[in-house]
Amino acid sequence: MSKLSDFFQKIGSDAALLEAYKADPEGVMKANGLTDEEIQAVLSGDKAQLDSLSGDTSEVQSYLIITNPDDSK
Repeated sequence: MSKLSDFFQKIGSDAALLEAYKADPEGVMKANGLTDEEIQAVLSGDKAQLDSLSGDTSEVQSYLIITNPDDSK
């Protein structure tokens, strides 16, 4: 697993790290060993580059199902 993937997992489970990231994203990523290329990919939001750098090659699609139960019955 890449450092980028490890960082994403860590930030998802560590509330203090997430708060620090919100205050200083670039500084927190540097402190966690991400490369300049990884940092720029995160900051730009370039999904293709993020997938490439993180090693994510899956073709996953997400679906959200919204229901509205009929309470009138």
